[in-house]
Amino acid sequence: MRANSLHGGFVLGSARCGSTLLSDILRLHPAILSLSEVFSTAGPNAFPQGRIGAGRFWHGLARPTRFASAIANPDRAPREFLYGRAGPAQFDPWFCPPILQIALPHLSDDPDALFHWLQSRALAAPRQDAGAHYRDLFSALARQQGRRVWVERSGGSIIATRTLLRLFPGARHLLLTRNGPDTVLSMADYPATRIAVWMWKRLRPLGIDLMAPGSHYGRGRIWRALQASGRIFPVTRILDTRPDPADVGAFWSAMMQRGTQAMAAIPPGDLAHLSYESLVADPRRQLRAVGRFLAGEAPDDWLDRAAALPQKRPSRLDDLSQPDRQRLRESCAMGEAAIAAFLARRFGAKPDQRTEL
Repeated sequence: MRANSLHGGFVLGSARCGSTLLSDILRLHPAILSLSEVFSTAGPNAFPQGRIGAGRFWHGLARPTRFASAIANPDRAPREFLYGRAGPAQFDPWFCPPILQIALPHLSDDPDALFHWLQSRALAAPRQDAGAHYRDLFSALARQQGRRVWVERSGGSIIATRTLLRLFPGARHLLLTRNGPDTVLSMADYPATRIAVWMWKRLRPLGIDLMAPGSHYGRGRIWRALQASGRIFPVTRILDTRPDPADVGAFWSAMMQRGTQAMAAIPPGDLAHLSYESLVADPRRQLRAVGRFLAGEAPDDWLDRAAALPQKRPSRLDDLSQPDRQRLRESCAMGEAAIAAFLARRFGAKPDQRTEL
């Protein structure tokens, strides 16, 4: 990392694995700047390649698009979309800068002021690669917020592991997992996942791999083409149609297989694992380890507040018929096996056990 950059980290996982909860928990930590969905909301512009100017970099974070706004808005994602909830908003919440959708309201009661402050810093940067732009921006924001560590969390980030390793050398990575069937049932209800599954299922037979290191969401040209052709793309119909959970399970399994392969390149000591189940079962113990891993400390007052957030919920599998439960479990089997095998190789866990920090 450059001398002016603060220590950084990432939460790696699929969508709907408990990462929003973890972002809320990290936001309470006095040393951690919790960056929520910066990359996912930037969409196709998240990871531009090569050296780029400040204007192009900021454009990806600040310019709304009709395609992205159709997916992320107060109607489609009412719990996750944060902009415009408190007080007057400068921008239309249904068509606002990507970084204002979730990331900045997650940090401030006046996200518009924070947006303009951040813009002035971003546009003053030299021509450099995207990783350097992000490190400068995240570090400046961390200092402005009185934090010394930044941690970014975007849904589906496990697919971008190789990109993150290349752009952010020395960062720490926290793998967050949740059992496949419950994750998949939640993913099936989520707007962005419906689009991703629809595209993955239809483009894969054509030889277009949306999970490859060079074409994952945020990098691949196919995503920019889709955004540009948003007027003819059947976005509304896809968003209004709940996918077959078995299709989502196959998508999740592919993510876990690709992600665990990529995580093998993370240096020893820079990766830790947290399961959603262990977080809910023993939050104080797990969060103490999380705080120490990401920030070197886990203050008692933070643990008191943070440990109260995880809540045990019944499995949604109980709502399915036996045949549907079986189909869903079968669709998740390869992903579950990939996670278990990776944890066994990396942490020495038995294939049928969850590891803990």
